[in-house]
Amino acid sequence: MKLIFVYNADTGVFNAITDAIHKVMSPDTYECRLCQITYGMTSMQNAWREFLSDIEGEKVFLHRNEFQKQHPDIPANLPAIFTEEMGQLYPFLTAEEINECSDLESLMETVKSKLSTKG
Repeated sequence: MKLIFVYNADTGVFNAITDAIHKVMSPDTYECRLCQITYGMTSMQNAWREFLSDIEGEKVFLHRNEFQKQHPDIPANLPAIFTEEMGQLYPFLTAEEINECSDLESLMETVKSKLSTKG
């Protein structure tokens, strides 16, 4: 099983700088909860990196514009996490589920719970 993490942000240096400033200056209006709770100012949080390393399978990280280019036929509220199985994408965590997570710990618990139900 492959997990595809899709951020509600676009690629590029300018976007990364703008997003970092936005997360600090106005976190309540920042549009990507997945990025907000898994990344610090410049890099992925160590606890999240370690958590992901314990999950079997491939992990892919895409920005909104990359996802739309690769999967133009899949409408999705972002951020979101998908699984890819036999070339098909399936919702794993929706934007609503991710946005309900109050912090990194709650996101990790939500992911663990979903993984346990997938078998």
